Amino acid sequence: MRRGFFRDSIVLVSGATGTGKTLMVTEFMAGGIRKEERCLLLAFEESREQLFRNAHGWGVDFEAMEREGSLRVVCQYPEAISLEDALIRIKQLIRDHRPDRVAVDSLSALERVSSIKGFREFVIGLTSFIKHQDIAGLLTSTSATLMGGASVTEAHISTVTDSIILLRYVEINGEMRRGIAVLKMRGSRHDKDIREFSIDGAGMHVGRPFRNVVGILAGNPTQIPLGEIERVSDLFQRE
Repeated sequence: MRRGFFRDSIVLVSGATGTGKTLMVTEFMAGGIRKEERCLLLAFEESREQLFRNAHGWGVDFEAMEREGSLRVVCQYPEAISLEDALIRIKQLIRDHRPDRVAVDSLSALERVSSIKGFREFVIGLTSFIKHQDIAGLLTSTSATLMGGASVTEAHISTVTDSIILLRYVEINGEMRRGIAVLKMRGSRHDKDIREFSIDGAGMHVGRPFRNVVGILAGNPTQIPLGEIERVSDLFQRE
């Protein structure tokens, strides 16, 4: 059974602020470096200092990776450049660095400074170029609300991505927890469960599925009492 993503695939990670999107980008870059691959990180929301500090907090040394030449980190605020110029620059960076993996964090920042048509043309141009270069791409987008729900960016680019990973906050008994789900993965029989995950100094840890919570992906998580779950199960077992 295949594990992981195809080399020429585009993965979209969607979630609210603080759910772990940048951590997944960091792990994606670090995983490539461990396999002796070349990686390119394009950041449009955070400064180099923030990215490097966050990565260091998860045990990843971006500075050392850049010194060795296996990683290149480029940070730029979207207001400083048009999407047309941004696409030209990204293509040149890819040609110069020749990466095996590219991460863009985040597309939502670029969408805010562009028209819908211009943004979609940018995404199509970027994803098609990455695929033709036989590169694995990871893109992030930010959900409109803290609890998740529909992402404008996700709606615009879901058809051109090969995989979509959703990160969600899940409120249970007054406690805020996190959930992860693979919404789509072309060419794979992926896990359909929504699983709880935690974040600490060592990174992300994926745990067991949520079994008595509904409405997570819709942004309205509701806990179902175990007694009700048993009654529903009984209904399906009757002839």
